[in-house]
Amino acid sequence: MRTAIIIAISVLIAGIIFLLVAGGLSQSGGKEDLYAARHITYSSRDKNPYGSYVPFKLLEHYFDGTKPKVITKPFAKTYVKNGGFMEGSTHYFLITKNLFVTQDDVNAMYNFVRFGNQLFLVLEKTDSLLESSFNFKTKISHFHPNLLLRTEPAEIGTAWQSFSNAHFAPDTLFTSRGPVNQYSLDYADTAVTTILGTNEKHEPNFFRVNVGNGQLFVLLNPAVWTNTFLLEKNNIKALEHQMAYMQQFPSQIYWDEYYKYQTSPQQGDFSSWQVLLRHPPLRWALWLAVLLLLLYVLFEGKRRQRLIPPKPALANTSLDFAETLGRLYYLHHHNGNLAQKMIQHLLEYIRNNYFLNTSRLDQQFVTMLARKSGHPQEAVAEMIAQVHTLRLSDNVSDEELQHFYNSIYQFYLKAN
Repeated sequence: MRTAIIIAISVLIAGIIFLLVAGGLSQSGGKEDLYAARHITYSSRDKNPYGSYVPFKLLEHYFDGTKPKVITKPFAKTYVKNGGFMEGSTHYFLITKNLFVTQDDVNAMYNFVRFGNQLFLVLEKTDSLLESSFNFKTKISHFHPNLLLRTEPAEIGTAWQSFSNAHFAPDTLFTSRGPVNQYSLDYADTAVTTILGTNEKHEPNFFRVNVGNGQLFVLLNPAVWTNTFLLEKNNIKALEHQMAYMQQFPSQIYWDEYYKYQTSPQQGDFSSWQVLLRHPPLRWALWLAVLLLLLYVLFEGKRRQRLIPPKPALANTSLDFAETLGRLYYLHHHNGNLAQKMIQHLLEYIRNNYFLNTSRLDQQFVTMLARKSGHPQEAVAEMIAQVHTLRLSDNVSDEELQHFYNSIYQFYLKAN
């Protein structure tokens, strides 16, 4: 009996969860809406339906051609480095799903507004630190399955936005398919807070908080700042209505691209490496570079290539041999024997290097040797003539030997 009750309860819970998920998917248009929900970026460079390329490009037309500057660092660091924030008349736009800030960021935002600037936040959910600093609180305006199941994609349905200013009537209601607004204003200090817009339940989701000489604008409906919303029907007027509350001639306009990539409360100080790590392509490129560096260090440390010493040029060994042999026989003054050895070595050198037959040392031989060796034909003819003379001589004088030596020396030295 107990087992049957447990099974029945399990089936009932599974059925409820299935209905919630099925209802969420059917209401959001199925797989296409689920895919779109996972690609909501609110990025100024994203031209997809739920990017914010269109509003980013339109801002300069609303403010006398002043182009917004993209910020990729926390607000606190930007505030410290940019002294222009203290001058007033600066607009700062921040569009994201969930806002995660530090106490330093909130303090900088408060001072930024207090000195006469305007901070425009377009988001679904604010941060508790921001709410306590500016004295307001938000709430969940309606329930949908994704909140129960805690899934990351937002619910895709009908995005609804209307404005409370009577001067905007009658076209104050704007709708489009997009992320459904989930949050609204719960309470605020009415002395400094003005309601500017409402959601489909007529709950305030667009309001202004006066702080010192500046204003904080909060729009709890980021779908209004997407490409698909502004390009549908006449919805571009929704952005015009919002910008009508801003000062028309700001000194600077800033567009934040940092907080939209924060998915959890910040831990520690901001590092420049976070710019690389929060973008998937840059993150993969960084890790790939680190991996290649480690592989290089590993293989370089394991086997380092030795330097190859320069190879000396080949020496003419025939010339060295002739000089050595000449000194040896010259010391004993055997000129005839020395001349025959020199002739024998010369003919062997010609056979091995130029592949000529040395049995007949005629004019044809002289011509072929001069052509192959590159030595002048006259010099070759004189050297061969000396060979014939020395072969027939019984006594060879020092002058004849010296003359023959000079001839073959020049041949060895200049021959190819």
